[in-house]
Amino acid sequence: MSEAGYADWDERHRGKPAGEVEPFLVEMLARIRRGVVLDVAAGRGRNALALARAGNAIVAVDYSIEAMRLLAATARCAQLAVWPIVANLDNFHLTDESFDAIVNINFLDRALFPKFERALRPGGVLIASTFLVDQAAIGHPRDPRFLLAHGELRPLAGSLEIEECREGPVTYPNGDRAFRASMLARRRTSI
Repeated sequence: MSEAGYADWDERHRGKPAGEVEPFLVEMLARIRRGVVLDVAAGRGRNALALARAGNAIVAVDYSIEAMRLLAATARCAQLAVWPIVANLDNFHLTDESFDAIVNINFLDRALFPKFERALRPGGVLIASTFLVDQAAIGHPRDPRFLLAHGELRPLAGSLEIEECREGPVTYPNGDRAFRASMLARRRTSI
């Protein structure tokens, strides 16, 4: 991404609150073993903060410096275990078996899913929720690179055991609508 692209992304975050937790994540919180959780493309931390309040230690990664500053300040004030990291996920190293959970909401880089699988500890979960191709007809995003085809999320889980997977329209508490694919998949405890 260009310097102008980074500056634009930072400006989108400046002075804004963390936002509401993704409803699918709220539903799945009880199924996450407490431990170390990676929040991918965390933004201002709406999901990271909820995960930390539930008793997890959070590694929150995003390439927006402004978003990570806002998240750090919020976590510090609330005395939550959140470690914001400014990084480009294209070259962010994930150590094998280092996370009890990985949360990937509204970010789609298909090449990361095999890395997620390896980075989960046995029994760990991957929660992924993003937009379906139908979303282009009603709003952002419209770029097909960032939209899942119907049935595409399941295969991205690789050898993880899918416990929950759904696709279709969702209505948020504020009345907004979106077309989403969401999944919770678990790494087997033994091979």
